[in-house]
Amino acid sequence: MKVVKIISTKQIVINAGFDEGIKEGEELEIIDKISNEPVVDPETGEDLGYLNISKGKVRVSRVFPKMSIAEAPYETYSILDQLGNIKMPSTTIQSDLNVDPDEITGGLPSPSKDPIRVGDTVIKINE
Repeated sequence: MKVVKIISTKQIVINAGFDEGIKEGEELEIIDKISNEPVVDPETGEDLGYLNISKGKVRVSRVFPKMSIAEAPYETYSILDQLGNIKMPSTTIQSDLNVDPDEITGGLPSPSKDPIRVGDTVIKINE
């Protein structure tokens, strides 16, 4: 799967949908390779694959036959007093995805070191 469109700092579109078994609520991870050289088992010489690093995690919010919209996760915060008691009701905030600002089709971008780009690989987290 690949990122095919960046809607905003909170939403992306991937090139997989119902036809590929994607379901609403599924967690996905956008990954980047650490290097272009595969890890090789020194004893067997077997190519073990590439090391990946995470660019971000998203949850599928809407599924179409051949594509899906995925969104940044929501995080809940609580303000605690010195004894650890909740002082105010908790707040849920949706995180921004670390996207390439030049590829956003709407919304206000924020610059980042390793941005999510169209063409990035996407993998399922909870299979």
